[in-house]
Amino acid sequence: MEKAIDNIQTLLKEKLACYQQLHLVLKAEKKAIGTIDLGMIWETTRAKKNLIGKIEDLRNNILAVCQNHFSGMDKITEPFSLGALIHALPLPNRRKNDIRQLKRTIDKEKDIVAHFIEYNHIQVKKQMSIVDSIMNLFGNNVARNQYTGKGMMTRRRKNNCLFMAQV
Repeated sequence: MEKAIDNIQTLLKEKLACYQQLHLVLKAEKKAIGTIDLGMIWETTRAKKNLIGKIEDLRNNILAVCQNHFSGMDKITEPFSLGALIHALPLPNRRKNDIRQLKRTIDKEKDIVAHFIEYNHIQVKKQMSIVDSIMNLFGNNVARNQYTGKGMMTRRRKNNCLFMAQV
């Protein structure tokens, strides 16, 4: 049983490390969004996918350790919840408290990650609305007179002009 508890704690520490790395990646993404560094945004996207995959693997490994080493844990059919899992573990209070402390630390890091995700999402929306506004200036707007490349007014016959007449 001690080995299983140590395995769970090790997996939880790895999970915490993944969330901390995700936090750093999201910070880098925030900076990349602000500077519109598309290369860095793609790089952070790849890093986020890798970290999320690791977190899911760790989650499955924690559940597997619990199911393999503690009787009755293999009957859990509810969606995975670390809190419920810790509550169901047949452990002495001292050992449970160590695991609960790790869970609280993970939860705090999850909150920070969620904050960064929300902030970055809002910033991307703002950036995209700016780009959308710019594209509307250059795009086809049939309500206004348009000019051809030769500087002549199109009288709305040509759909792919880049310049609009200012009214």
